[in-house]
Amino acid sequence: MKKAWVCTLIVFCLTTYYSHAQIKWDAEKFMPLSEVKPGMKGKGYTVFSGITVEEFEYEVVSIEYDSYPGWHVVWCKGLSENFKRTGVAGGMSGSPMYLDGRLMGALSLGYFNQREHANLFGVTPIELMVKVAQRGMEPNLSYQGMQLFDLGDAAGVQTSDLDMGAALLRDGEVTHTPRTFKDMWFKSVSNVPTRARSAQLSIPLAMPPLNPELMRFVKPVFNKFNFTPVQAAGGGGRIKESPVEEGQIIGTEFVRGDVSFFGYGTITHVDGKELLAYGHGASAEGNVNLPLSGGHVHFILPSSSRSSKIAAPTQPIGTLVQDRETSIAGIIGRHPSYIPVNVNIQTTDGKLHQKHYEVIRDRGISGLYTAIGTSYLLDALEFYFHDHTVNLGATITLKDHPDLENSELTYKNIYSSSGSPSSGVMQTLMLPMAMLDSNTYTKVHVEKVDLDIKVEDKRRTAGIQSLRVDKLRYRPGETVAVEITLQPYLEMPIVLTGTITIPKDTPDGLVMLLAANGNFYQSWQRSRAPYNFRYRNINQLVELLKREENNSNIIFELSVPQPGLTVQGEEFSNLPPSVMSVMNTAKQVVGNSGYTSGTALHVDKVSTDYVISGSGIIRFVVDRNAE
Repeated sequence: MKKAWVCTLIVFCLTTYYSHAQIKWDAEKFMPLSEVKPGMKGKGYTVFSGITVEEFEYEVVSIEYDSYPGWHVVWCKGLSENFKRTGVAGGMSGSPMYLDGRLMGALSLGYFNQREHANLFGVTPIELMVKVAQRGMEPNLSYQGMQLFDLGDAAGVQTSDLDMGAALLRDGEVTHTPRTFKDMWFKSVSNVPTRARSAQLSIPLAMPPLNPELMRFVKPVFNKFNFTPVQAAGGGGRIKESPVEEGQIIGTEFVRGDVSFFGYGTITHVDGKELLAYGHGASAEGNVNLPLSGGHVHFILPSSSRSSKIAAPTQPIGTLVQDRETSIAGIIGRHPSYIPVNVNIQTTDGKLHQKHYEVIRDRGISGLYTAIGTSYLLDALEFYFHDHTVNLGATITLKDHPDLENSELTYKNIYSSSGSPSSGVMQTLMLPMAMLDSNTYTKVHVEKVDLDIKVEDKRRTAGIQSLRVDKLRYRPGETVAVEITLQPYLEMPIVLTGTITIPKDTPDGLVMLLAANGNFYQSWQRSRAPYNFRYRNINQLVELLKREENNSNIIFELSVPQPGLTVQGEEFSNLPPSVMSVMNTAKQVVGNSGYTSGTALHVDKVSTDYVISGSGIIRFVVDRNAE
């Protein structure tokens, strides 16, 4: 009884803390659309520089009803010189527009490529914005974020796009190249609908300059959100605090700290501890729970296409609770927590750099921003493009949860090439975080991410050039010596010897020996035995995400062409057809069992000093009577 009373009290306290009065219509403060007429002149308010709100004059040109279903637009033109110098600009979204001393709406739209001094812009009526606040001014505590990406097949959950089993390897050659993480990423991004409306002002995203490869990764996501990257201005400034008032900058710091990504607009109306802004949505996700920060304007960058405010964040100011098509609404005060990311980078000069940043909690983009942040630091502290080798250690710590048996994912790997040193970081962080965030079993709370990186200014890569065994017939239980010729980058070929033992219960017949790098081997396994990679709870997913082959290993696998069966993640081989039929009966739980294309007999590894690429196959006969 006492326990129930305590729980009730906690719920009451939380409800009381997060309860807020909704912004109500006030005819003395607000002007309804019905009173707005072409030719009327009024004043708008926005920040052109710093944190000083300036007024500018404008004139109503026309009213467009249902420009978008239920979204009416008041079209205006700027009259004052300060506005004419820049024209309508990204970041002005939300600038309050007054007529006869009453708030009429928020500047929210503006055409590209206007002729000089045309300065046309659209205004979202304030009555549409007030309706957004009336949908509730409490944060959605179960909010996880938009699921932007379907990366299930990256962990082997879906196999429709992977060539199955024997089709991957045919006649001793690779007939189908397994899809790379990049391929899966861009395919997934392409399936996400774009939010941008025709003339809707984009949201400027102040961020550091990214190398072209990183920008290629992230730009499609920005396009989906209608973000305009404003590079080389992602850092802060001397202003650390800004007023929370009409006309001031407001936005969300997606990343903050030693790396900063800040998307912003303008505050339209403040009523006590509540506010309205933008005059359009951020991502239009509905009832949300995201952090809000203030900001200051470095300057407005004028453009013949469309100008943009260049701004930086100041202090956190509260929580975004409503994100709808015609407005965002927030409460002033506390804000949601971020994911801490701690990065130690040892550069090629031997110096250790300790960096820290925090990433927004949003299952659609947390992994992306975590990876981009570390990748940017790596580029900034070392180099963009050069021969390199990166030794990477990463730990993703999850908050203790009753459903979780293991709260840590730890990765250690090596990456090397002649391009940007950041590609390995992208894959190592993005995939597991995206998979954890988008799982359908339980809400996973990432406590922190720790990274240790060491960079060498030498490329250490080698391709598998040839394989050789000393005979073509072996007995069960015999050890096979495999001679591997590697072609290192800009070096003479080298020969290594690895061994793998044939299991004693191997039946007589043809056996395939595959030698492959880690990425190829994992793709081959997902094709050969896809049901080994299916998961049915959060712990199976965590265990699956721990399966990472080191890039410096050559993996040997012995397999035979007989089909096998996977039941609830356990693989069975050499089963009689009658047994396989019974075990794979329709009475089994759907998705828990399935056939394998070939049966793996034994796996072994050879360690090298190189990042390995390529693969090779040798077939030989197992014969109990072989000499």
